[in-house]
Amino acid sequence: MPRKFEYINKTNVIITVILIAITTLIFFYFAVGFSSFNKTTANEIHDDILQGLSGLGSVAIAVIIFRIQSLENRNHSLEQSTLNYISQTMGWSYPEWTASLEEDIKNKTITNRYYADQHLKNEPLVASERDRQQKRLEEALDLHARISKTIRRIRNDVFSCAFFLILPLLLSLLLLMISDFLNKFWTFASVSAVVIMGSLGIMLLIKMVLGSTVK
Repeated sequence: MPRKFEYINKTNVIITVILIAITTLIFFYFAVGFSSFNKTTANEIHDDILQGLSGLGSVAIAVIIFRIQSLENRNHSLEQSTLNYISQTMGWSYPEWTASLEEDIKNKTITNRYYADQHLKNEPLVASERDRQQKRLEEALDLHARISKTIRRIRNDVFSCAFFLILPLLLSLLLLMISDFLNKFWTFASVSAVVIMGSLGIMLLIKMVLGSTVK
C-alpha cells in the first residue's frame, strides 16, 4: 500500500478511536451525572463552546491562509527558478509555467531539442550531462505537482473543517435561545451533540494541518 494511503488510513483510524472514546465518556456521564445535570450547566457549556470555537476559528483561518500562501509562493519560486534554468542552460525561453511546458519536460522535448546533434548524442559525457539535466527538470516538475496537489487538498479539507466548527457554534447559539423549552434529556443530548461535532471539527483541523506538508 502506498505511503500516502497508509497515512490517511492511520489518521482516520485515530480520529474514529477518539470519537468512540468521547462518545463512550458521554454515555458514562449520562449514566453517572444525569441526575445532577441541569439547564444552567448546559448553558455554561454552550457558552464555553461558543467562546472556544470562535477563538479557534479565527486562529484556524489565519493558519490556513498562511499555509496556502506559503505553498503558492514556494511553487511560484520553483517555477521561476526552473524557467531561468531552462533559459540560461538550454537557451529556450518560456514566458510562464504552462501545461505545454510540463509536457515538454515529460516527453524530454527540451533536452532532446538542445542535444539535437546526433554526434553529440553519442558521446558518453554529453549523454550523461543530458540525463542529469533531464533529471533536474523532472524533479522540479514532480515537486511542482506535489505542491499543487497539497494546496488542492488543503482547500478541499477546509470545507469539512469549517462545517464541523461552524455548525456547533450555530447549534450552541440556537440552544441557548430555546433552552427553556427543552427538558433535561434533550438538553443533555444537545450538549453531547455539540461536543461531538466540535471535537470532530478540531480533529479534522489538526489532520488538515498535519497533512499540509508536501509528500
